[in-house]
Amino acid sequence: MFSLCRSAAMFSFLLCFITSASAGDDIPLADYFKHAEFDNASLSPTGDYLAVSVPAGHQRNLAILDISDPSTLNVTTAFGLRGNESPADIRWVSDERLIFTTRIQDGPAAPVQITGRIYAVNADGGLRQQIFGTQPGSLVSFVFRQMDVLSYLPDEPDWILIQHWAHDRPRPIAERINVRRDRNNRVATSPLNRGQLMVDQDNRVRFAMGRTDSGESQLAWRESEDDEWQNFSNELSDFMQPIAFDDSGDYVFFSVPDQDRMGIYKLELASGEYEQVLRSENVQVDGAQALKFSADQQRLLGARFMDGIPEWHTMEDDAHEVQWLRQLETMFEGNLVNINNWTRDGKRAVVSISSDIAPAEYFLLDTEGPELRFLAASRPWIDPQQMQPMQPVSLEARDGLELHGYKTMPVGYEEGDAVPFIVWVHGGPHGIRDNWQFYSRAQMFANHGFGVLQINYRGSGGYGREFERAGHREWGRKMQHDITDATHWVIDQGYADEDRVCLGGASYGGYATLSGITTEPDLYACAFAFVGVYDLELMKSVGNVPSFAAGRRYLDLVLGTDEEVLKERSPTNHVENIRTPLFIAHGDEDRQAHVDNYHLLRERLDEAGIEYEHLLVADEGHGFYEVENNVMMFERVLAFMKEHTQ
Repeated sequence: MFSLCRSAAMFSFLLCFITSASAGDDIPLADYFKHAEFDNASLSPTGDYLAVSVPAGHQRNLAILDISDPSTLNVTTAFGLRGNESPADIRWVSDERLIFTTRIQDGPAAPVQITGRIYAVNADGGLRQQIFGTQPGSLVSFVFRQMDVLSYLPDEPDWILIQHWAHDRPRPIAERINVRRDRNNRVATSPLNRGQLMVDQDNRVRFAMGRTDSGESQLAWRESEDDEWQNFSNELSDFMQPIAFDDSGDYVFFSVPDQDRMGIYKLELASGEYEQVLRSENVQVDGAQALKFSADQQRLLGARFMDGIPEWHTMEDDAHEVQWLRQLETMFEGNLVNINNWTRDGKRAVVSISSDIAPAEYFLLDTEGPELRFLAASRPWIDPQQMQPMQPVSLEARDGLELHGYKTMPVGYEEGDAVPFIVWVHGGPHGIRDNWQFYSRAQMFANHGFGVLQINYRGSGGYGREFERAGHREWGRKMQHDITDATHWVIDQGYADEDRVCLGGASYGGYATLSGITTEPDLYACAFAFVGVYDLELMKSVGNVPSFAAGRRYLDLVLGTDEEVLKERSPTNHVENIRTPLFIAHGDEDRQAHVDNYHLLRERLDEAGIEYEHLLVADEGHGFYEVENNVMMFERVLAFMKEHTQ
């Protein structure tokens, strides 16, 4: 008999499956933007401690909880970081000691930058120290100093094995690091530029992947650490990503993003022969965090694919870990179940449960009880009963390309109604996609009477390498056509009122918003552009992307180098076409979509005599961290959209 320890939060979570949504326009706007109270949960090897990240202004800090007593959660220590660093990969290296890497993010819409630093601390807060990397505030930019953990060396609790590289030393170096004192020693150097090294099941560095300037994979391997590296070509893919060795050490698992063979393959190193072990027809593996390993981290068991709704595909259905995953999926049908990590004995695990209407809640699974004990809710103020489901949709673009995305209908929607809609365009744009998950902005709009359409236009990630490359050099053209076609689709299907559709988005979504209203001036009732790029020539010369060589290569790849094309596809050069009510907002510290874009757009709008609303917020970057700034902005945005869609 499975025992479930319920809390008020847990009861609310379960109740949402049997209760219809209620009106939520009285939900405080702050509820949509408050930062998660718990994230990155990691269970200690004995199951006595839980490490999590907790909000702290523009960053997150580490907290360690004693969970040995089922009736309490006692904080044993907190680890505050400097320089806007936040914990990233939190892992226990012994019963009493953990390590974590850190990241920096210049605003919620900005890409995450890994610092290359490693910190360590004991469960009781003792012996806290930085054990690898440059010092915070160093003149050496973290952009050019990178690090990954290769192995946590479970048989050597005082040591870990890492790899690191730099802009002036692009070949990764494998190095053993002591987690208690300043000691390290080099183990291997990759024979290839960029990419990564990988260890086999015995923690021997035996595989290397590199990448050319254009991104194609290069591979090398060796029989043992005493042998020479052997380069080899393969017939599988030029863009495959290595995952792990198999038990024998003779094969490596790869994730392949090629359109006609997406999935996971097992490749024999000696011969180059391969076989597919997991396949998806439409989508590639759902990112590096979507891999399922055994409790001891030694065997790859499966991977998650998001073809509309996320789904775990597994290779060893009789494995203990897979059987528990399937039981939990049955128990929480319609939700995403993730087993974060197991205790050393494989008897207990931290489990997170989430969905499109509910942020993650964390539980402790005891397989011997069996019992599922509630630990904490990441955002306990969110009531799933007041949220609206995301429904996967598919449509055909004008050139026949199949597009996928999601629609969220407003609270109180009745079948057959044509309602106000917002086409919300995701940022990135390349390699990023809209997912089935709890998305605060979509829920906010839905609870204020708007349907929301999110479309994965060509160039988005997740649907194969060819789909992503189809968006290269198509900013303002085929990528924009996809958004226009999706807008017509949601109108033609009868979901949206054709006179009450707004366009909006952040980052690239801001670019697409301005591009949309300059190329389709009569299609949208209003437009909201947030931290957007509005001038492609400016993007290639100002900000943090063109400040380093890899960023400049990326911009040349996706935008091209023809200055006339860049001018033609820059909305700043076509503002005279705008007839759509417009609201633009930016953070004055934005270095990703540099704030100069905001100032230049305003200058051009003013010169053309175009009326618009605007907002510039001090001390915010690429997206707003401060809850009060988000509330202030979206109070204005919602009023603006309602004014133009009544």
